[in-house]
Amino acid sequence: MKRRVGTGAAPGKVILFGEHAVVYGRPAIAAALGTGLGATVEADATGPVLRIPAWGRGGQQVRLESAGGSFESISRAFAVALTQVGLISAEARQVAVTVDGGIPPGVGLGSSAAFSVAVLRALFDYAGHPASPQTVLAAAMEMERVFHGTPSGLDHTIVTHGGCARFQRGQAPTFESTFESLPVGRPLTLVVSWSPRELTTRGVVARLRERRERYPLPFERLFDAIGEVTREGQVALSNGDLEQLGLLFDHNHGLLSALGVSTLANEQLVSLSRRGGAYGAKLTGAGGGGAVLALMPEERCSSLVSTFEREGFKAFATTIEATP
Repeated sequence: MKRRVGTGAAPGKVILFGEHAVVYGRPAIAAALGTGLGATVEADATGPVLRIPAWGRGGQQVRLESAGGSFESISRAFAVALTQVGLISAEARQVAVTVDGGIPPGVGLGSSAAFSVAVLRALFDYAGHPASPQTVLAAAMEMERVFHGTPSGLDHTIVTHGGCARFQRGQAPTFESTFESLPVGRPLTLVVSWSPRELTTRGVVARLRERRERYPLPFERLFDAIGEVTREGQVALSNGDLEQLGLLFDHNHGLLSALGVSTLANEQLVSLSRRGGAYGAKLTGAGGGGAVLALMPEERCSSLVSTFEREGFKAFATTIEATP
């Protein structure tokens, strides 16, 4: 008898413009990466079991009833995924899920969204329930709430649909978010580097919300400025204007620093990127440590990656392709 198996995959992502301001109704632009996570589901009488070799947990069988510590949120999100797919009974949950791939966790590259979407796609495949992108998107949102509390919706939207897109979160009274695929005028060569996070995404977002409540006017002005940079970035992206995109990366990073979400490590990565010949550089994602994005001339990428590695950081080069 053929062994029952389900598979699913999802890319990582980078935010090119607009992080944090997107939570407060301004637009953001994000792009899917060429690397991501894959998930495989098989029947297992001892399940539900979750294994994540990609994150150094391949030898640890994580069970819903016993997971704790740093794995607690992953376990809770896994439980949400099983429920969203309709695997409710103890018998239906006798599964083992293995997740592997090239996205490091917790640095701002959409690891939780890629985990959510890849696992959901694999579970739907295993259960024999074809799932539309809208179904996957709604279920992934429930998982993202476990990880981040009040997610903007951007990460799992771009991870589900792929490509490069403009996202704007819905506001009262309809709260209907918009997602618009964007043209990319020429390939973008990027070097992604990262440092350990000092705060989780949930922690960074909560601290920023507290500061905004205390000083609403200056923070709203910063969000407005980020929104304007994002709109200008959309034009430069369509035109393939790398120098303008780099300048706008730098502007966006300065505004994120003013919001208080950058760290000394983020600033060091940005500085190394600029000294290494970047058109521009900025943190990507929530900040509080984590990833920095450098827009590079292609011939300078390998040198910059080597520089980061000599300084004790991890980095890789990737490309966002131009649209046909």
